[in-house]
Amino acid sequence: MDSKDSKPQSNRPANTAFKQQRLKAWEPILTPTPVIISFIVIGIVFIPIGAVMISASNSVVESSLRYDEVCPAGVSNCVLNMTIPKDMKAPVYLYYRLDNFYQNHRRYVKSRNDDQLRGIVVTDYDKLKDCDPYISVNDSSNPANFYLPCGLIARSMFNDTFSLQQNNISIPLQKKGIAWSSDVDKKFKNPPNDAPGVRVIQDFTDEDFIVWMRTAGLPDFKKLYRIINQDIKAGTVFVNISSNYPVNSFEGKKYVVLSTTTWIGGKNPFLGYAYIVVGVVCFFQGIGFLIKHKVAPRKLGDTKYLEWNK
Repeated sequence: MDSKDSKPQSNRPANTAFKQQRLKAWEPILTPTPVIISFIVIGIVFIPIGAVMISASNSVVESSLRYDEVCPAGVSNCVLNMTIPKDMKAPVYLYYRLDNFYQNHRRYVKSRNDDQLRGIVVTDYDKLKDCDPYISVNDSSNPANFYLPCGLIARSMFNDTFSLQQNNISIPLQKKGIAWSSDVDKKFKNPPNDAPGVRVIQDFTDEDFIVWMRTAGLPDFKKLYRIINQDIKAGTVFVNISSNYPVNSFEGKKYVVLSTTTWIGGKNPFLGYAYIVVGVVCFFQGIGFLIKHKVAPRKLGDTKYLEWNK
């Protein structure tokens, strides 16, 4: 028998500092004083930060108008009045909002093929399985019948359109810049003109399409439609809506939203309130620990508190 084969095998880790867990380590020991100071400092810092965030959120001017009941799908020229409570400083953002639309559903989110969206010609039917049930016409495996692009997201694209007027003057709407630059530059390219398939979307680089393809994480969401690079005065804005998108099948709601932004983004006071709540809780916990430590201090390392002494 070979001497190498006769050598006894061992599962013992190598005798190194890493494998034998002899590396130097630092483990803090939490004593009452630093814990109390930490809680009080967190409270003192978080409360004003939350107040500043709420103030920034409240400075956002936003107006929302639900229109699906007044302008049902199929109405091509529906004019509604939107009240602007305060002057809006440019840039102003025009959004559409959908309620009860679950873009975060697992099957919906995966129903796409990123190679197609990057302009790559996909001729293998099996590579498009995630797009089910919208892979091809009549489930054909012939590339000439593949949807371009395939999938539920592209097939359900929002297609209502909006235009605005104030004081009988049309408000110019800018489309360029509504999508993320990384999406426009890298993730969405048109396929070759001679690529086989049935085209669902003619222009993969259309920013309305790109915005729609970035799925929302909640069932109630709004997406950027246009940018307005001029101030809007307080008063009435006339919104002309071409309502094409049906929402009755999923009991949805449609809104058009005008909003300004601040350094914190749009109108959303939740983060500010969260900071204040955490700050208040930490501050009063710190005060409570301080009172407890002064009234009934505990000697550090007192063996009478060990488990086996109870």
